[in-house]
Formats: sequence, C-alpha cells, structure tokens
Amino acid sequence: MNSSFRQLAGFLLIPAVILLPFLSACDSPPGATPYPVSSSPFVSITLDPDSVSFSPEAGIKDTTLVINISVSIRPDSDLQSPSFNVVRESDRAVFRDGSLNRISDSELEGAFSFNVPTTIFETYTVFVFEKTDDGGLTNTLEHKLSLSGFTTDPPVILGINHPSSVQIPNEGVSPIRFETEVEHPQGLSQIRDVFLELYDSAGNQIGGDRFEMFDDGDDSPGGSGDQVAGDGIYTRTFEINPNNQPDTYDVLTYAIDRSGLTSDTLTSQLVIE
Repeated sequence: MNSSFRQLAGFLLIPAVILLPFLSACDSPPGATPYPVSSSPFVSITLDPDSVSFSPEAGIKDTTLVINISVSIRPDSDLQSPSFNVVRESDRAVFRDGSLNRISDSELEGAFSFNVPTTIFETYTVFVFEKTDDGGLTNTLEHKLSLSGFTTDPPVILGINHPSSVQIPNEGVSPIRFETEVEHPQGLSQIRDVFLELYDSAGNQIGGDRFEMFDDGDDSPGGSGDQVAGDGIYTRTFEINPNNQPDTYDVLTYAIDRSGLTSDTLTSQLVIE
C-alpha cells in the first residue's frame, strides 16, 4: 500500500485502508463446522418486515418486534429439521434461532421476536438451513433485516490534535497526524462519519473534497495512523516531502451521526514551513 501515494496540492495522502467485515452468502451459519455441501432444498426466503425505521415522534422507548420468516422450497424436498439462525452483524453473535414449520409442499414458515430501543441502529442476517442426521447442514439461504432508529442530540467534537507547524524535510517524507476526539450523548456507536477538510491560504480545498477520519486502530504503514480502535479518537495521517511549499492551512473537522445530525465544526491552523 505504501508505494501508491497520491500527491494532492502539496500533500502526499496515505490511503487509509478499511477492511469492513461483511457477512456473505455461505454454506454454513456462523458456529457450524465444515461439512459436505449438498443440494439445497431452499428456493427463496422473505422476511416480514425486513426493515424497520423508528422516528423521533415515537419517543425513546423499548418496543417488541415480531419478524415472520417465509421460505419457498422444492415440493419434492424431504426435510427433516429445517431451522434458522439470526446473526447480529455488529458482533457476529447468533442472536436468535429456531425451527421452521412446513405449512405446504412448497413452503416453510417461522418467526422470532425481540425487544429493541427505538434508538437502535443494527443489521441482522437470517440464515435458513437443514440439519442432517449426522449433525451437518445443507446449503443455506440468507436475508438481511435492518433496523434504523434515531438520535436526539448531535455528536460533539471534544478537540482536535495536530502539530501547529511542520518543517518541510530536506529528504524523505514527514508524517502529519490529525486526531479528532468525538463523543455522542447516546454512545460512540451512533457516530457515522468524522471528516477533515484542509484549505490552503488561497482558499483552495486540498484534494477537492473532505477526507474521512478513522477510529480503526490501524497504525501500520499506509493505514490511517489511528492508535487505538473504538476510543472515540478519529485519525488521518498525511505526509509532506521536499517538493512541498511553505503555506498556512485551515483545518476543519466535524462529525455526523447515524441520524444525519452534525456536530459543530472545529477549526484550527497548520503551518508548513
């Protein structure tokens, strides 16, 4: 990753690489041991509902959701123990499980319920599968369930940390680490994005757009430069080299939460000399 820096108006930008965990189609739900894959009897799966949105008008409270599962199967399928798992994507935990009932030659149904606060933001994956006599599983189908709550207060920028001035190196590169500390009245999980904007003395925006900051703990070469993941300190690291010119830069940083509420913008200055 280190060999492909992009020069942007005097800065060498280290691309921050974020490995987002994802839950793709697979042959075994989380926790299952490997097994020989057999022909799947499942055709399709639907959830009712498969997305739920809460509005501030509902108020902050706990509510019970009932999710109905409907699965189409091949009519000639000889299913012994059709089942489902519900995986919470934030921690990959199996959140609910249960059995599916055959209500016709070509359809299974099931349901699960749980209590959630109206401020929740979470995604779940529902897997359906067949348990075999030897404990194995057949191919699975999956469907996403999305819950979107709301926030009542915007995020807060507690401070920004970066050098006030940096000397242009005679050779090689010098890193510049920008850190923004953020909090949210409803917890750090409500933070969606933290951004950094840089403007030179002529008012030109460096890179032509804002830069995303990260709280990912990736302090490796080519990473964001963040030192501790999940501590509310978001980081972005740049480098300058001998080709840079002296200038004074305005530094702007702000945060946006999962409801779209935006913090105040904190402004500081950086001198390249």
